[in-house]
Amino acid sequence: MAIVKFPALGRGAVRLRKIPACLIVLAGATGLPARSAQAQEIMPYDFTVLPAGTTLAMGYYVYGHNTDYRTAGGPTLRNSGLEVQAGIARLVHYGEIGGIRGGVQVFQIFGSFQDVRIGGQPIAGTFGAQNVTLSAFFWPYINVESQTAIIVLGFLNPPTGSYDRFAALNFGDNRIRGTVQVGLQQGFGEQLGLDLAYDAQIYGENDRAFPGTGLLTQTPTHRVQAWLNWRWNPSFSTSIGYTGIWGGVQSLNGFRTGAVTETQRIRVHSGYFIDPTLQIGLELNHDLHSVGGFRQDFGAILRVLKVF
Repeated sequence: MAIVKFPALGRGAVRLRKIPACLIVLAGATGLPARSAQAQEIMPYDFTVLPAGTTLAMGYYVYGHNTDYRTAGGPTLRNSGLEVQAGIARLVHYGEIGGIRGGVQVFQIFGSFQDVRIGGQPIAGTFGAQNVTLSAFFWPYINVESQTAIIVLGFLNPPTGSYDRFAALNFGDNRIRGTVQVGLQQGFGEQLGLDLAYDAQIYGENDRAFPGTGLLTQTPTHRVQAWLNWRWNPSFSTSIGYTGIWGGVQSLNGFRTGAVTETQRIRVHSGYFIDPTLQIGLELNHDLHSVGGFRQDFGAILRVLKVF
């Protein structure tokens, strides 16, 4: 087991030089294993303009089978793994103010990281809740004739999630996060459609990072998403998508941990309306490339949507 020789964090703190390298890598990587369970991750038709007064209630089940941990600028650590199981509760309400369409939404993600190991070294799993996500959005441009809609969204994540500063892996991250996202929905006739999105996320500092008193910082992350959608009939649709994420270099007390956020993911989705107010959707995904964290070999997201 490799030992890293970093200076002490401060009086009474555990010295990093005594901590296995696999734990240093995970010291602030709270959210990295759960890249498939984020509020900014869009599904097909998420940017559809719905009538003011409409409310959506959604529940998600998220599963991820992860292998191979690759550090930034370092080796790929074989015999690594992580099993992610998470649930998401999401509520969206649509409205209109001064002729501008928009709305508000809230997400709560909870779940577990289990069977965790890096380079053959086991890491204690965890169960808990991520930071709550508060969000507002509006459409600055809607053209019904050309089937074009542009949306702007803001997300705020206060540090409400489960967090233990002496644990190498947490579901919460003891810091505030904020995200701005811009999206485009474009239709082409009755069946073909395109969803595009870009977002940038900024991170506050975590002043209680593992092993208890570390200062974790992270550079902004950037993400692009695309879905090509085909509506076979009013009830059933299929889609193929792509997500690319980069940035998010993490440092602990000024030293890079090897954790970043660099992922390229392929996604497929199908959605079916059981009736006009109830939809079931299933996504399957796979990481083509991942650096600075685990590579997700297989992921699945099941969503149930109810319109009120």
